[in-house]
Amino acid sequence: MTKLFDMPTKTGKQRGILSIYLLNSLKKKPKSGYELLSEIKEKTDGAWTPSKGTIYPLLKHLEEEGLIKVKRVDKRSKHIFEVALEGKKVLSNVKKQGKQMEEKFIQFRNLISEIISPKEIEIVNLLFDIRIASISKIGKNKGEVVKILETCLLNLNKIILDKSVKWNKKDKKGFHN
Repeated sequence: MTKLFDMPTKTGKQRGILSIYLLNSLKKKPKSGYELLSEIKEKTDGAWTPSKGTIYPLLKHLEEEGLIKVKRVDKRSKHIFEVALEGKKVLSNVKKQGKQMEEKFIQFRNLISEIISPKEIEIVNLLFDIRIASISKIGKNKGEVVKILETCLLNLNKIILDKSVKWNKKDKKGFHN
């Protein structure tokens, strides 16, 4: 069974989500290994930070594959990496594969929903539909879509908080569902 988010390379090797993320991040702006570690920690809200023993060998491997290159070497031999042309091609290919994966996922969403959340299948399917509608072809309506989704989330949180408060009041009075 293949791992989720592994992308095959031309040689058949798998490229994991961390490699893809590093390429994407370096495409936006050249960075050092330390900056990449800090960025990942921030993006995962501190839940995960790869070790230096993971990130630096991976950067070296990506450099050896010609996907990234050293832009410059700063004080104390601090290497600043940037994505190479070949790395940009890999990212473009990953995005194409991602769209294909998403199409397959949509085709099988009822099966997946049944496996993941059989009791909430109606809600899960609605969330899929909302995701598709909000991302596809929104163009200049992006701000409006974001406002609608933020309002929806706010209202859902109010409902959840309201029910939680009611349940706590019942529990304190000795009533149980």
